[in-house]
Amino acid sequence: MRISGDELERARAATEHLLEELGVEAYLFQVEPRDGYWEVDVECAVRQGWQRIVLRVGRERLLASWKQGEVRDALLAEWGSELEDCRKEGGR
Repeated sequence: MRISGDELERARAATEHLLEELGVEAYLFQVEPRDGYWEVDVECAVRQGWQRIVLRVGRERLLASWKQGEVRDALLAEWGSELEDCRKEGGR
């Protein structure tokens, strides 16, 4: 499956927006297209140093999270539990 540069950039922007909205304090991430989904590799600061978490999300779902409240809210809930140790005080 071919991914355009524009689509990859939109996926990166959506991911960054979600991480910021979750209140992840310090992080590095990359988004890689896979067969029908995006693999989001997040390294984030935790109390003991750094932690690496790999998240998988449907291709269209990640892109839709930028505009659709229900999709965004669902991803925030899912990712929020996975990234709990990375979140600063007051994150969603």
